[in-house]
Amino acid sequence: MSTIIEPRQRIDFDDWYFDRPFRHEVIDNWAPPELVRAAEAEWPDELWPFWHRYDNGKLTTKDPLRIPPACSELVRRMLCLPISELMGIDNAFGDWNCHASGLHGMPQGSSLGVHLDSDHHPIAGWQRACNAVFYLNSDWESDWGGQFELYDSTGQKCEKQIAPRFNRLVMFQPSDVSYHAVSEVTGPETRKTLTVFFWKKVKDRNAKRATAQFVHEEQ
Repeated sequence: MSTIIEPRQRIDFDDWYFDRPFRHEVIDNWAPPELVRAAEAEWPDELWPFWHRYDNGKLTTKDPLRIPPACSELVRRMLCLPISELMGIDNAFGDWNCHASGLHGMPQGSSLGVHLDSDHHPIAGWQRACNAVFYLNSDWESDWGGQFELYDSTGQKCEKQIAPRFNRLVMFQPSDVSYHAVSEVTGPETRKTLTVFFWKKVKDRNAKRATAQFVHEEQ
């Protein structure tokens, strides 16, 4: 099987490309649904010892080598996304060490406040170029929250909400004005996503944010 999923050629999909409020793309039905269901089924519970736990309730992979098989296969395919073609970002590459990426879980009651992402890799020094997020929950209800929220350049007004729909891939370009958030998860299920980050090598890097910068210092 080819490493790279080519949705335009192999499966039915709907996609939207937008520059407002910042550059992003949404692709539905991106991966074979059987693979996505397998990844959802093998998702670790909240007692998994390889979670890193944030104060806001969010769970992230602490050891990428422990990612379950189907999830690992989807992460591998995400890291091979043609970012230049899909997002118009040249010379970007995925971080196969999955620093701060991999499995992201948000249990009931958790949320992610309005923020800008860190703009450089803390170890390699690469410049952040693109984020990709893939949604696994097959039975997510619209009133369970967990929407991906895109804000205006001031971080004060939510311009768009993207629902965590099964087999949906979202990509966006982080920048100094790419404010985003995740609304509170109110349903009984953990919101399950796979996340990968893409980077660029730059000679003159103007690093501003070593970590995420929140609009309200509550995280």
